[in-house]
Amino acid sequence: MKSNASIIYFLTRSCFLGFGIGILFYYSGKDSYLGAMLGLLLGLIITYFYNYVISFKKGSLNDLYKSNKIMGVIARVLLGIASFIIMIYSLVLYTTFTISFLLTTTPELYVLIPFLIIAIYLAFKGLKVITRVANVLMPFSIIAAILAFLGLSALFVLPNFEPILTTTPLSFLKTALTFAGISTFPNILILHFNNETKNNLKVYILAGILIIATMICVNGVFGEALTKIFRFPEYMVLKQLKVFNFIEKVENIFSLIWVVDLFITLTMCIYSIKETLPYKFNKQITIGIIIASAFLIDRILGFNYVLELEMYYILPIVALVLGISIIIIFMYLVKHQAK
Repeated sequence: MKSNASIIYFLTRSCFLGFGIGILFYYSGKDSYLGAMLGLLLGLIITYFYNYVISFKKGSLNDLYKSNKIMGVIARVLLGIASFIIMIYSLVLYTTFTISFLLTTTPELYVLIPFLIIAIYLAFKGLKVITRVANVLMPFSIIAAILAFLGLSALFVLPNFEPILTTTPLSFLKTALTFAGISTFPNILILHFNNETKNNLKVYILAGILIIATMICVNGVFGEALTKIFRFPEYMVLKQLKVFNFIEKVENIFSLIWVVDLFITLTMCIYSIKETLPYKFNKQITIGIIIASAFLIDRILGFNYVLELEMYYILPIVALVLGISIIIIFMYLVKHQAK
């Protein structure tokens, strides 16, 4: 897909790894995928408003900020805060997942530094280069997700889905709002796009469907009880996969698609932070923020399970409040710019 829409695919999926899916199951159990379907519809509405801002703003975000000095400063600050929060979540998820399953004996900083260097290099190259990389990686991610679903579907235990709709309406609503918040919060970063909205909604739906398909696989293979126990249920379920019934350990290959999700999201966060800061010394300040974030994760957040879990319970609230606030302010700026 030769457009910026490929970036939305990775942004939508990125924050669900591990804790995101786990919380959805905590709220609704085996009915979580049904709540996620409603959440996908709510997320579609939020993404539509992002498209609205992109379609009607004239020029870059800097031009939009200048249309109203006070509101422009507020919008700049809120977008910068959102970009920083998403970056922290991406780095925490990447570090926790990689050290837990892929590089178990490697120190956290050694895992973070190469990842950050490549992301900084790509982010500083600009949005066009990021888009090209996303366009190349997106087909491989989709194919891997589909193959994983087809392989795991043969292992489904149908009683794991029965009975249907046993959760409470409140839990169902929490699931829907959580899915909408987690799936759309990183999409704030698409506000940097310039008049490019073609296929954005379609790609968001595609990414959401693949997340729901992952939830169905996890529930179909493990059931509600086991799913709530595992820290990264979508990775654990891949351990059940075998190629031709004798090639094992394929989970590490399939799980790389989540690392790619986090990489593209991290790159967009760095790009957004750089573009949000004042132009003078923005690259140097961005690198300083990234270095400080890496040490914060290494010293405080890394492998602190309780803190990480609390972060994810807070994420949907932060996502919806901050996301809706940014939409309102940016829509005001767009209308003010049009006058």
